[in-house]
Amino acid sequence: MHAIKIGGDTDKDEVKTIIGRYFSNSKVNIQEDDYDGRFEFSFSLGKKKDIDDISFYNTIANLVNDIILEIYFKRLIRDRVSKICSDYSTPDKEEIISYTHSNLINENYFTREKKIVLEEILNHLIENRVLFIDGFLKFRLRRFLYMIDMAIEKAISQLEVEKEYLEFLNMLQYFVDIQEPKADLVNVIIKDGDYFLLDKDNNPIENGLLTSMEGDFLYEDISKADLLVSSLIVLSPKKLIIHIEEGEEKDLVELISQVFKDKVELCRGCEVCKSKSKIKKGK
Repeated sequence: MHAIKIGGDTDKDEVKTIIGRYFSNSKVNIQEDDYDGRFEFSFSLGKKKDIDDISFYNTIANLVNDIILEIYFKRLIRDRVSKICSDYSTPDKEEIISYTHSNLINENYFTREKKIVLEEILNHLIENRVLFIDGFLKFRLRRFLYMIDMAIEKAISQLEVEKEYLEFLNMLQYFVDIQEPKADLVNVIIKDGDYFLLDKDNNPIENGLLTSMEGDFLYEDISKADLLVSSLIVLSPKKLIIHIEEGEEKDLVELISQVFKDKVELCRGCEVCKSKSKIKKGK
C-alpha cells in the first residue's frame, strides 16, 4: 500500500502544527523526515482502509492548502510588500503584511481562486501521490502573486482607513482635553437603538446641540451615534457611565472609551439602566 507524501522547504515544526489540527486523534500513520533544510511527511491509512478513498485525498489536499496559505504565503507576502511598498515606513509595512495575510486566509476572500488551487492540489495528489509544495508554488507563481497583490491593495486601503480613524480620534481627544467640564457625571443609556443622557441625579439632560440639529436638513446624514458623541464632547463630563447590555453597540462604546479614556465606566445592569427617560429620538 502506497502512502501519500508531501514535502517542502519551510519550517517543519510549523508544518507539524497544522498537521496536528487534522490528525491529532486520527489512526493515520504519519512518517516524517528532514534533510538539507527540507521536510517530508508520508501519510497512510491502516490495513483495513483503502488508500484510494477520496475523502482521505481531500483531507491531505486541504492540509496542503493550509500550509500554503498559512506558511508559504507569509514569505511571498513579505517579498511583495518590500517591492511594492518601498515608500512606506517599516511599521506601516508590517501592518500591510499583517492585513494582507489576514485577507488571504479569510475564507470569504478569493473564494474562486482558492477553489481552483484546491482542485489542482487534489488532482496532483491523486495522479502522483507526491506533492512538493515549493515546486507546486513555483509553477503557479503568477496566479499566487495575483492573489497576493490584490490582498496587498486591500491591505493598503485598510491601513489608510485606520490612519484616518486615528486622526479623527486624536481630534476628538483634543476637543475633550481643551473643553471645560460642564458636568460632573453623565449617564449614557444605550438601549434599543436609542440613547438617553441623565445627570448625576438621574434627570434628563437637555442638550442644545441635539435640539438644534434635529430635523435640520444640513445634518440629515448624521447618525444618532454621531450626535451622541458630539453631545458628550460638548458636555465633557468629569465622569461618564455607559449603561448598556453586553455585546450591544461595540464600535460606539469603543469610540467613546477611546475618546474619554479613564473617565469612562461601563455598567451592565442597575436602576439607571432601566430608566425610560428618553431625551432624543434619533433618525
